[in-house]
Amino acid sequence: MSLTDKTIVVTGGKGFLGGFVCRAIEEKGGKAIAIGSKDYNLIEQSDVRRMYSEQKPDIVIHLAAACGGIGANVENPARFLYENAVMGLMLLEEGRHQELGKFVLISTTCSYPKDAPLPLNEDDIWTGKPVGATGPYGMAKRLLHEACETYVRQYDLPCVVLVPANLYGPEDHFEEEKSHVIPAIIRRYVEAKDDGLMEVSNWGTGTPTREFLHVKDAAEAIALAAEKDVSCEPMNLGTGVETSISELTTIIASAVGYEGEVIWDTSKPDGQPKRFLDVSRAKERLGFEAKISLEDGIAETVEWYKKNR
Repeated sequence: MSLTDKTIVVTGGKGFLGGFVCRAIEEKGGKAIAIGSKDYNLIEQSDVRRMYSEQKPDIVIHLAAACGGIGANVENPARFLYENAVMGLMLLEEGRHQELGKFVLISTTCSYPKDAPLPLNEDDIWTGKPVGATGPYGMAKRLLHEACETYVRQYDLPCVVLVPANLYGPEDHFEEEKSHVIPAIIRRYVEAKDDGLMEVSNWGTGTPTREFLHVKDAAEAIALAAEKDVSCEPMNLGTGVETSISELTTIIASAVGYEGEVIWDTSKPDGQPKRFLDVSRAKERLGFEAKISLEDGIAETVEWYKKNR
């Protein structure tokens, strides 16, 4: 499906990832409409219907989510499960009544079972239950995987399910209460350099590994998924590169120009030991390969933060 002259609603389109997705869509000739919670309350059926009536989308890209850090997940397990499930289900149900052309769901690696073999392969999503603080959020997203498959089967509504790695890049959230791992570490080392600190303490051992995907690469993959005729089976989006937190910290300290000592407080918890993705399905079906290296992406993000803090 060519995106030229198509109207594409991006829920959560005014957030970090949403802005880049809208730009990627417009580069492909589509008309991107970014909506946020102040425009429509997507857990209210009347607002979902009003959105479809007013915007008349050909495609919906569903980025919006009720989520947060570990503390927010601990405090709001029922709310996060309910709101994420209801948003997705109502968008699908009203979409099929409006003869929506395609629904693109942005899911989460939290939908994977804790003990799934590595690298995480899409076929293993259903081999166990999401657990831990993010388990209810992950379960809600996994319910929407199944919902997309059933709407394809019963109503012939084209759906795509994407599971991105940890995102980072310019325009990310650097506020302490909202930031993820990369912006949090960048902020810590920029402040340490500004304050002339001789050492910076980091939680844990630094040995856990994660996978990081630049937001521009993620946006390009999402636009490709909106454009291409692909099945509803979930597709991981990532680099396929495993990076330890220690390696990440070294890259960030170098980009910041911090020359003090990096130390590790092993009395603090590490979190899950390993988390990275098998990205072969997205390469095969979308022709997607991440272009931006972690070193280049971190350098760009550090410069953006210095100019905009």
